[in-house]
Amino acid sequence: MDLVAGVRKEGSRGGRGDFKWSDVKDSSHRENYLGHSVMAPVGRWQQGKDLQWYARGDVDPEEAARLEREERQRVKAAEEEAMARALGLPLPSQSTANANLTPLGGEDSQEVTPAEKTTGKRFI
Repeated sequence: MDLVAGVRKEGSRGGRGDFKWSDVKDSSHRENYLGHSVMAPVGRWQQGKDLQWYARGDVDPEEAARLEREERQRVKAAEEEAMARALGLPLPSQSTANANLTPLGGEDSQEVTPAEKTTGKRFI
């Protein structure tokens, strides 16, 4: 007698194959189902509303792909720089200058500000 040779039970376990959200709409126990307000909405409040607005993106797919590609490039560049710093290697050259690293004036700056023009004094 081989118990594994044949299928002992047929159909889906627990009635999963028979489940329909339309049956939940008509059920008196619909509040007991997780997600009933979105998957089985009942009433006037849901008419003409996008109940799954939170799952939709604001950006079109091409724009989202471009933004994701740029983010990956920025992360990869930051990782390469961090790895070079950790290993003591020279930093990779950056094609765009970081605005945060440029000096904003100071003692070695030759620019004359409007305040310096009017007072004739140099502010540091």
